[in-house]
Amino acid sequence: MAKADIAMDIQRHEDPAGGRRDDEGPLIKYYRASEALPGTVPVLHGLLKKGPSTCAAVQMSCGILSFGIGVVFAASFDINNNLLSLFRVPIVTGIMFVVAGTLSNLLYKSPGLLQTCFIANISCLLVSGVGVILLAVDLHPSQDQIQYKMEVLVLCVTLMDMLIAAVLIYWFYREKRDHKQ
Repeated sequence: MAKADIAMDIQRHEDPAGGRRDDEGPLIKYYRASEALPGTVPVLHGLLKKGPSTCAAVQMSCGILSFGIGVVFAASFDINNNLLSLFRVPIVTGIMFVVAGTLSNLLYKSPGLLQTCFIANISCLLVSGVGVILLAVDLHPSQDQIQYKMEVLVLCVTLMDMLIAAVLIYWFYREKRDHKQ
């Protein structure tokens, strides 16, 4: 059975027939809590209020888009032609961002995954940083405008993924720091 230590005030119900007389006690006594009892704060409450699942859903969507573009790029263009195809940058970053986004979405069910999500997003940020450098070095207008436009699209999606990962890393770091104190 649940038990709580709550301050109670006595509420008096007066007789509807003629009011309360001074020589008699109240006809009905009932108790009502005078102040609300604060509930327990769930684990990671401050973090989950910020909505990491929304960022994680966008992260997964961008990862799927990046993976799809990488597959199309690998199937359509020569592998020796550029660094994007040679190192399979969009495929690797796409898979990593889908995994990191899935882990970040699982924080609601399993708060113990905070450290794993933190590490996954840091690794995504590092791999994406290397990928952006490779894409920037390889980015040059060529005779094939479709290839150039796809490289720019991959670069933009990877930069957006990096931004989302940086925000999630910051939120996870703050939660870890506040949880230790």
